[in-house]
Amino acid sequence: MQTNPRRTGGFLRRFGVFVFGAVLGAALLWGSAFAGLALGFSGAEGGAFSVVLLFAIVAAAVALGGFLARFLLHGGSSPHSARVGLFVGGSFFAGAFLSGVFLGVMILLDATASQRTLFLLVAGPGLGLMYGIVLGMPAVVGAALAQTRFYARRGGGTTG
Repeated sequence: MQTNPRRTGGFLRRFGVFVFGAVLGAALLWGSAFAGLALGFSGAEGGAFSVVLLFAIVAAAVALGGFLARFLLHGGSSPHSARVGLFVGGSFFAGAFLSGVFLGVMILLDATASQRTLFLLVAGPGLGLMYGIVLGMPAVVGAALAQTRFYARRGGGTTG
């Protein structure tokens, strides 16, 4: 029985890209949380800084999603290359979602027993979902732009 080394390498590369994207998503989430704490986002000035920080995080997610898509597409076209953007965005989503859930659990455990309400129980998955969407969607956009650019340079070949 023969094994196809390119296929195995493709799986390992996709797994590596997924893990790297999940780590980047978590790092962006925690980096923004610590930046928010360090800058003391309160009042009108804090609101303006938080908008600038959110814009920077979205721009970083777009750039990192494009980088990961280029890395994934570097080996050439594959039958599933049209799903590259969703794969890269999903990796960012997974990292940010799990980090957001962890952050929500930390909030829940920090609250006293009398303050634990249904709102706090929903806070963990809610924070994770929100941060996952905020980081995952720009990563999909960046990956889709890199993928479109990749296929445009190759001569307009099919993406599926």
